[in-house]
Amino acid sequence: MKRLVITGPRQASFDDVDIPMCPPDGLLVRANVTAVSTGTEIRVYRYIPVDEDGEWLHGGVRFPDGPIENGYSMVGEVVEVGSDVDDYQVGDRVFCAGTHKEYAVSPARDTLKLPDEVSDEQGVFLNILGVGQLGLRHGEPNPGENVAIVGLGVIGLSAIAFCSAFGFRTVGIDYSESRRQVARDMCADLVLDPTDEGFTQQVIDFFDGRGADLVLETASVWPAIQTSLEIVRQDGNVVVVARHTDSPTFNLVGHPYMTTRYTLRASLGYRPNELRWNRMNSMKLTTRLIANGSLPVDPMITHEFGWADLPDVYARLDQGDTDILGAVIRWR
Repeated sequence: MKRLVITGPRQASFDDVDIPMCPPDGLLVRANVTAVSTGTEIRVYRYIPVDEDGEWLHGGVRFPDGPIENGYSMVGEVVEVGSDVDDYQVGDRVFCAGTHKEYAVSPARDTLKLPDEVSDEQGVFLNILGVGQLGLRHGEPNPGENVAIVGLGVIGLSAIAFCSAFGFRTVGIDYSESRRQVARDMCADLVLDPTDEGFTQQVIDFFDGRGADLVLETASVWPAIQTSLEIVRQDGNVVVVARHTDSPTFNLVGHPYMTTRYTLRASLGYRPNELRWNRMNSMKLTTRLIANGSLPVDPMITHEFGWADLPDVYARLDQGDTDILGAVIRWR
């Protein structure tokens, strides 16, 4: 089978490997589509470490000696069911955290059957949408509160979608007009360019003179965190959803930010003991909201490519193509 591998900085290609064996507690899934996570995957493509010592590439993975698989979102068809699995059958259409390849093995407990009302193209973004939902949950907004999202890539747009579904008034912030237009299409109440004259005051005025109750930073650059601190209300919350590997460029607890008494929180992954809103329950909620039309995800899906185009897609993203947001990779 074909799989995408990263073999060095900015080196993406395909190799041929055997189709994996299906374990007793797992499923063998044949890919229909995969999705590109334009932040995480390009960081891996560039070989940017996530630690100061340069030992860790991402998550719990050190810089390896061999090729690296990339990606974490797949929709496909179950072609084999493990002997210990009772809840799935051959032919089921499922979402799993597969990398970019023709076949993936997925633990049954981490795999989700998709309803007919959710298309392959929508369902393949469940993990990416989940990052936006999780960031919003970590901010703990109350009903009726205001949310600003700084950075309108796929994670920021995912947060916009959930704010719309949950009834929060939202401001989306990005330099790119094309991304701001997608945010409008996804029901953001106001979109702004942070370089606009009077930008900070526009946000404060839109939120009734108080500023944002909650700001989600999803841009992965320090100026975005600085913007977040400038628009959050006094005693408000800022959640850093994006990963940052550069050193701070300003004093987060100096004047004037300390007088805001803001709460700053990082959002990465689900709590180990979370039972109610763990990953699977959050994905089930996402599928229900897509199926009933409450979650406006379609505008985020901007491009579709064949699997052989993946290295070119990475190169375009690496070179700063901001028009590519939700990229679907078709395998058959």
